[in-house]
Amino acid sequence: YRARDQRGILVTGHLEGLASEIIKGVLSEQGLIPLSVKLVQRKSEWIPQIRFFKKVKDEEIVLMTRQFYTLFKAGMSMESLLGTLSRQTKNKTLQETLQRIQTDISQGSTLAKAFAKHPKIFNDLYISMLQAGEEAGILEMVLKNLAELLQKEVEIKAGVKSATLYPKIVIVVLTVAITVMLTWVIPEFAKFYAHYKATLPLPTRILLGMSHILRYYGWIVALIGIGIYLILHRYYQPPRGKFRIDQFRWNLPVFGSLSQKIANSRFAYILAALYQSGLSITKSLGLVEKVIDNEVMAKDMRLIRAQIEKGQSIAESMRGATSFTPMLIEATAIGEKTGSLDDMLHSLGEHYDIEIHHMIKNLTTLLEPLLLVLIFGMVALFALAIFLPIWNLSGAVMHS
Repeated sequence: YRARDQRGILVTGHLEGLASEIIKGVLSEQGLIPLSVKLVQRKSEWIPQIRFFKKVKDEEIVLMTRQFYTLFKAGMSMESLLGTLSRQTKNKTLQETLQRIQTDISQGSTLAKAFAKHPKIFNDLYISMLQAGEEAGILEMVLKNLAELLQKEVEIKAGVKSATLYPKIVIVVLTVAITVMLTWVIPEFAKFYAHYKATLPLPTRILLGMSHILRYYGWIVALIGIGIYLILHRYYQPPRGKFRIDQFRWNLPVFGSLSQKIANSRFAYILAALYQSGLSITKSLGLVEKVIDNEVMAKDMRLIRAQIEKGQSIAESMRGATSFTPMLIEATAIGEKTGSLDDMLHSLGEHYDIEIHHMIKNLTTLLEPLLLVLIFGMVALFALAIFLPIWNLSGAVMHS
């Protein structure tokens, strides 16, 4: 439908009803003047489901939240604000979601409850911060903190993705190249060696054996690969499997330290934002546990919350956990003593951001030469395995 409110501002959205007249009646009851009501035509029952599950990118949520903060700060009413946001976004799923939220708000729903109906787009952290902002009357500050928090998470993810993109490309290209060599190139050389009855050195025999297995027993190799994948998938099923994966990541050289820094940075930023929003420390920790996306740290947070509820300080509770860096624990202790926990955590998050940026940069610098060595090593091995028999044949001919 398209309608105008009492101030003449255009409002669009979706409502379910048996007829357009019923929809117009509902709109009129909401104080809106209906302009047009159109039936949504569905070619197939699957089409709306597919479109509904179209992914909303993190960057789009960040942009929407920043715009939300700017428009709210400018003094726009919530209904008009949500209508403006839905018109500005290009993502159809997010656009329709904002329209549904606008409709819920116009029907008297609170902001947090309206957003909570869309958990696939807005997580527990987002909803809880909105709720805290509404209840405490500090929604403007909460929206600002939320936008900054989401922006930092997007930047960290982008940095890690950028650092691992080159290795992923190299591994894919190498896998394709090796498969082509073993299935098409090596068999041709095998015919050549057989024709001249060449004496084959060990590297060549290994390569020919691998080629033979891949060509004639490739389906068995594929079945074994699928079997291993299914076993690992079962073994790493959440929540216990997620814990194993996160624990394995933290024990990796270089990558482990980076993963721990990222988790500590997220913890500091999220806890600071929630605590500043007026939530209690136990409730804040409970929410951090849900959204931290690291089961090792989440397990530690469950223990910390239990100890805090018994009357222990936050810093003392953290000392027995393995997830938190000494710097984070000390910063928390100082923040508790001085009554500036949110400021200390936010400052520490910024410090970790700088460290993470340098670690990602150093990791990229380290990986590039290592991958080049790997590529040249593979090329050299294939070249030796292929050409050693030819050199032996040439030597035998010259001696004869």
